[in-house]
Amino acid sequence: MMKIRFLILVMVLFLSVGLCAQSDPPLRIELPTAQDADDYHFSLMGKNGVMVFYEGLQLNNDSTEWVMMHYDTNLQKQYAYNIYLSPKAAFRQSYYENGKIYLLYQDVVGKKESPKTYISVVDIKGKKADLHVLENITKFEIANLKAIDGYTVFSIIVDNSYLIYFYNTKTKNLHQFVVPDAAIISEQFIETDTLNHKMLLGLGLLYSSKIAMMTVLETNYDGQLLKVVQLPVYEDYYYNTARYKQIDSSHALIMGTYRLSNSRKSGFYHSGVYILAYDNSVMGYPEFYNYTNLHKKDTLKNGKVKEQSIDLQLLVGDIISNDSCYTLITEVYYPEYNYTSGYYDNSSYYYGGTYNPPQTTFLGYRYVNAYVTCFDKKGELLWDNYFPFSSILTRRLARRVSIYYAPFGTAIFYPYNSNLSYCLINGYETIESTETIPIECLYKKDMVEYSRDLNMYNWYDNKFIISGYQQIINNSKSAKGKRYVFFMNKLEYR
Repeated sequence: MMKIRFLILVMVLFLSVGLCAQSDPPLRIELPTAQDADDYHFSLMGKNGVMVFYEGLQLNNDSTEWVMMHYDTNLQKQYAYNIYLSPKAAFRQSYYENGKIYLLYQDVVGKKESPKTYISVVDIKGKKADLHVLENITKFEIANLKAIDGYTVFSIIVDNSYLIYFYNTKTKNLHQFVVPDAAIISEQFIETDTLNHKMLLGLGLLYSSKIAMMTVLETNYDGQLLKVVQLPVYEDYYYNTARYKQIDSSHALIMGTYRLSNSRKSGFYHSGVYILAYDNSVMGYPEFYNYTNLHKKDTLKNGKVKEQSIDLQLLVGDIISNDSCYTLITEVYYPEYNYTSGYYDNSSYYYGGTYNPPQTTFLGYRYVNAYVTCFDKKGELLWDNYFPFSSILTRRLARRVSIYYAPFGTAIFYPYNSNLSYCLINGYETIESTETIPIECLYKKDMVEYSRDLNMYNWYDNKFIISGYQQIINNSKSAKGKRYVFFMNKLEYR
């Protein structure tokens, strides 16, 4: 009886309207779109709500309106207004900080044309935007943007190389960040240390001597280099990724994944996780945890166990934390193919047999499981857990799993295919195994034909947003027909 009662409690945790027959509509936004379009973007603003924006009408040869729609924490529309950009400008990235949204755009132009890059700083309360036009930035598609008090930093990928720019919206000074005698081959993190007024850049650097190093570079907000600190070097270990979490003014943690030097495979494979302290700009010594030794209750008792070179392909998340837990999530996947052998087709009477060669068809990425590894603020392992996926095969490679620290345990969850899957654990103990519930639609008789680009975010406190695109059909008299929508649902963990 206890298990059933607790199961109902857990299943209601995520839904503000319950799981029974729907009597009230869910807290949900639906915005119409064309099939397979990606029209809408948004920026979560904590208790200030959420801003949804999209490209509107082109007014003339020089101006296109972008519609900004502000919704409160109950997903009720408050107001809308327009900002104006070049018709060539395509959205790349956004970042919310202290009542302002920073929007990064770049022109879509031909190969021989030089694109303009734009940063639009939108004042939420003032309902206005300041536009900054940046010249001489190479064409890019992927970007990562951070901002603090008018200072912005963004990284871009150009021909498999990383370029980092600092831009001061007050002085309008643009500065490309260059590391002496080294090329940037990976960007692991860009974080702000507001307590010490610094930026922390976690970069993979390739020096002129062809030596690759994982490095933390400290700068001021304008991008002037203050300090370079390399992660400790070991012959047997290679750092693959790094994530950073500032804990107080003098103490931070760096976590990531590594691989062993005796790996039989070349390429970007992972063997386990590591953690080290970064105190007063001094790098500590890492502890390495091989995946084959994790997800066991006696992990801490084993001490040093012989390392095993396992080769996992991983998606590595950011550090999720509360006051006492600092958790890294890594998701295991592999590419899946369909193989057909060669054969002769003898059906042609006049021309004889035809040989059809063997074929390999890429089906997608198969998600296998996630490792959830939790440390305390000193960097000591508290617990680790193993979370299996339930049959995910997708062509879009993206991080899916997140966690929420509840008073009575840790919830692990991910959205996929119009459903939300989750389990509840307490350290090494599984309190409730994985369950799956549907994501609520707007009307009772709505049927989701397919969903894509589903993501779930911790909005503020115990409130979450789940978003994506859906094709929905409804055969009722009141809402008959098919519709393609961008949607956002508010969910609550309680």
